[in-house]
Amino acid sequence: MKKVIIFTFLLVSSLFLSSADAQIGIRGGVNLSSLSASATEASYSDYKQNSILGYQLGLVLPIHLSDAVAIQPEIMWVQKGGKSTYGFSNSNQLVVSQTYNYVEVPLSLKISLGNTSGNGIGLYVLAGPYVGLAFSGNTKRDLTIAGTTTTTENTVNYSNDTKSEREKRLDFGGQLGVGVSVGSVFVDLRYSLGFNNLLDNSATTNNDSPFLRTRGLGLTLGYIF
Repeated sequence: MKKVIIFTFLLVSSLFLSSADAQIGIRGGVNLSSLSASATEASYSDYKQNSILGYQLGLVLPIHLSDAVAIQPEIMWVQKGGKSTYGFSNSNQLVVSQTYNYVEVPLSLKISLGNTSGNGIGLYVLAGPYVGLAFSGNTKRDLTIAGTTTTTENTVNYSNDTKSEREKRLDFGGQLGVGVSVGSVFVDLRYSLGFNNLLDNSATTNNDSPFLRTRGLGLTLGYIF
């Protein structure tokens, strides 16, 4: 699946390179991510979903159709996940932190506003779909009982997963962002929302009972060469 994602990125890019003004750049930063889940934890006195801070890094390929409009495929390494807190009586609790590493390919329509000459300060908005596949992960559990905390960690290994498990590793959705560019340097802020139910064995049916989906707010700094 990782090969399919990379091939898709290269194919989309090559379709435009022969007829459009293309550039290449790099962007990296942080991703504040969480997991949107079914709110059915009635057996616990206190249940909360919180965000975790991860990182992202990758290549961007803005392909200019005009001075103000571009198609921008990217290939990114993105960390996603979330933190769940399960409360018991007498302040005892279990905190589960999940982090997943994705290979992700966003494809955005980018519209520049104001200064589009490449010099000075400019603004832009972008939106579009993305598809990604988790290739590794980590789960950390902190269990606190009577003031004593026990921590256990497990590495998520996908080397021998079945077809249904691969369906759960697949994440696709949409993203919306705004940014500021100063010459070749840019900063952007994006919100992403996963559509695939990570608890469903099929990425096409997406039964919503129960459900688990990714969401995130990313801030990155980049440079166009």
